[in-house]
Amino acid sequence: MMQFNFYEFRIKSRIFLRKTLLFLAIISIISLIAEYGFYLPQNYIDLNRLLQKIILYGFLFHTIIKVILYINDLKFLKTHIFEILIALLILFHISFPSIVESIFIFFNPYLSTESITGLYIILSQLLVIFNLIIGGVKYSQKLMVTNIQPTTLMVISFGIIILLGTLMLLLPKATVNGISLIDALFTSTSAVCVTGLVVVDTSTHFTTFGKTIILLLIQIGGLGIMTLTTFIAFVIGNSTQLKHYSAIKTLLGEENIGKIKSVIFIIGLTTFLIEGIGAFSIYNFLDPRLFKHDGERLYYAIFHSISAFCNAGFSITKDNLADVYLKYNVGLLFTIMFLIILGGLGFPVLSNLGKKYLLFKFKNRRIRNLTLHTKLVLVTTFILIIIGTLFFFILEHNKTLKDYSLPYQIIYSLFHSISARTAGFNTLDIGSFAYSTMFILVILMWIGASPMSTGGGIKTTTFAVSLLNIYSIASGREKLEMFKRQISDISITKAFSTVILSVSYIALAIFLLLLTENFKFDDILFEVVSAVGTVGLTRGITPFLSIFGKIVIIISMFFGRIGLFSIFLILIREKPKGKYEYAKEDIIIM
Repeated sequence: MMQFNFYEFRIKSRIFLRKTLLFLAIISIISLIAEYGFYLPQNYIDLNRLLQKIILYGFLFHTIIKVILYINDLKFLKTHIFEILIALLILFHISFPSIVESIFIFFNPYLSTESITGLYIILSQLLVIFNLIIGGVKYSQKLMVTNIQPTTLMVISFGIIILLGTLMLLLPKATVNGISLIDALFTSTSAVCVTGLVVVDTSTHFTTFGKTIILLLIQIGGLGIMTLTTFIAFVIGNSTQLKHYSAIKTLLGEENIGKIKSVIFIIGLTTFLIEGIGAFSIYNFLDPRLFKHDGERLYYAIFHSISAFCNAGFSITKDNLADVYLKYNVGLLFTIMFLIILGGLGFPVLSNLGKKYLLFKFKNRRIRNLTLHTKLVLVTTFILIIIGTLFFFILEHNKTLKDYSLPYQIIYSLFHSISARTAGFNTLDIGSFAYSTMFILVILMWIGASPMSTGGGIKTTTFAVSLLNIYSIASGREKLEMFKRQISDISITKAFSTVILSVSYIALAIFLLLLTENFKFDDILFEVVSAVGTVGLTRGITPFLSIFGKIVIIISMFFGRIGLFSIFLILIREKPKGKYEYAKEDIIIM
């Protein structure tokens, strides 16, 4: 008689459970896409309901088997407590349907048996897909410890998300009257690259489902897919290897590998906390009479909070923030401005400020000084905002601002100075601005936000280091020093390289569009800089670009989000350092 081997049975059961989970996840995704993405005839609706029942009972069976296998593993049971509770509730409902329904109806009299069952189905689908996402997170971590360059992984991950977003936007229920492939690709790229340029009106062309897809793409693009997956790994308690920290530190700009875990967690927590506070603020500043119900008002607040913090510039109002009911809402405008600034400062700066001014109050671990990076970002950002505001006010005072009172003139000048550096919101018609104002906006868009932020551009630090180094050379100094610190030679070299690459690419993109598009040079210049800087402001030519023109802008948005220097690093293979040095010789520069 064969002896029962529990260990072998457990291994085989785990393999079976993984296969079952994959099967359930696939049909869950198919079911959700079919229900929310397509207009189904009755026979397909019945088939989808059958799939949903299979998912429901499959989830129940899967959870029961897991509990039996891990009954002695308290750590596993704790991490899967929500899943187990839902399974117990479903099991209890199947056994005693009248009791459970009476409990639900007691709390909400409008609930029906069908709606309660639908709730179970949705929860089981989401839990199954969430388990699949956890598997994907683990797989992404395995990729990060390979020999693939982190920047290459970032390009691949952004590319995959853009393609998935494109497919989702092509679903019939995502739009009111359909959308072309190129327009879906353009919108997906603009959302993932947090740009805000649109070829179709977001508010009228997309359904709530389509807008939600855009919102998710903005959030993923703002955080970065690698940062997001790592954050999820920490939240679910998944162990992370030292090699993984080493791979992602390049993207985060954190030299201390030991701090990567806390940095990732702070990034995720800070993002969701600021967006949550922003949504609460926007919700309270909105006039309830503008919305059909509180749910619509809340959705509007969440959408614009995420869009503002991620510096995306997407709005679900037809005229952006130039809508007559919004442009005079001072509380709303200041909330949007604060969100844009916080998102544009970059996570290293927010973390450094938090550790100095907030963290010590709770953990008594106050740091003495702000880092050189933080000081440079804060000073540069402040100067750019003030200069931009002054120029905008002076240049537009007797033009687009002449019909507004002085307080609103100042507010709109401040708003567009802040928004121009990668956010893309507007309260005035961009096309009516003077050429001199456009020139100032182009410079602000080109500079952009700060490193490791949700914004684009060449970055504030790049601009500041380049400008200060020119002054240092002109004044006869051999070293660049600021705030009693010396800037490294490699940082100066990267800054100048970034500037040259940016100007070169912008020139190339403008040249290509001049060959194919029938627009004025200034409009094309504005459009290209807006795309490369991931800003989203436009003088109205975006919807009228040819297919080739849209492709050029798509590539420009993608390169602008990844970073032209990062793209260049991928294309050029790193050469080993030589063990020798040639004799140095000066050349004539000027």
